[in-house]
Amino acid sequence: MSVYETAARFIEEHGETMVLSRSGETGLAVKGKRIAGNTEDLGNGSVQAVFRVKIGTDELTSSAWSTKSPKRGDKLLVDGRARAVRDAFPLKDGDTVALYELEVAG
Repeated sequence: MSVYETAARFIEEHGETMVLSRSGETGLAVKGKRIAGNTEDLGNGSVQAVFRVKIGTDELTSSAWSTKSPKRGDKLLVDGRARAVRDAFPLKDGDTVALYELEVAG
């Protein structure tokens, strides 16, 4: 079993449903696995959560989105709360993108 298949199976079994959205595109239900993060002081006495999420590629590949990868500026709805995608990193198995790791805040 390849790294891609193992990672996709892990996210399918242990991930939670989230919605990835982008301006001008229909929201896309994806399975994701949260990675513990921390909080960030916003300077006015409030804080926001900052963490990483790993998502598979199948939902994006089969979507009608014009760009088939997540990017900075997208939104990720997690537990009913919108999070801003700060960055997205493709994780590859050889030349194939196996997963994306998103840095989110909100």
